[in-house]
Amino acid sequence: MIEIICDAGTLEGSCYIEILPEKYKGECWSSSSIFFSEDNFGYIMPVFEKCYKKFNYYAFNEIDIETWKSIIKELQKMKDYLSNNPEPNSLKAVIGFPFIYSEEEFMENYDKNIKQLITMIMEFQKWIEDKSSSTKVISVLGM
Repeated sequence: MIEIICDAGTLEGSCYIEILPEKYKGECWSSSSIFFSEDNFGYIMPVFEKCYKKFNYYAFNEIDIETWKSIIKELQKMKDYLSNNPEPNSLKAVIGFPFIYSEEEFMENYDKNIKQLITMIMEFQKWIEDKSSSTKVISVLGM
C-alpha cells in the first residue's frame, strides 16, 4: 500500500522515514510526525534531492519552510505528470525506485499504484501546508 503512516504505534521495526514538524531534538517517533516506508519515500525522493541539495537519506535533514515551498511545487509537478496517464517506461525519469525490485513491484499493479501515489502526494502536500503555518523547520529523519 502506498500511503503515509500517521501513527507511530503501527510501525513495525525501524525502516521508516520520519517527517517531524520541527527541528530534531534528539528523539524519534514523535506523535506529531508522519512516516513513510522506505519504498514509498523512495518514490518521491528525487524531489528532495532536487530541492534540497544537502539531502542525505541516512541523516537528519532540517529543512526550512522556504525550501518546503519548493518541495510542494515539485511534488505538484510529479502529481500532474502521474495524473496524465504516463507511459510506464517513462516513470523512471520522474519517480524514484529505491531498490532493485521496486520498479517491478510498482508495475505489477500499475494503475492502482499510480492512484495511491497521487493520493499520498496530495496528503503530503496538505500536511506540509498545514504544518508550515506553525513552524519554521520540518525535518526529514532518514535511516
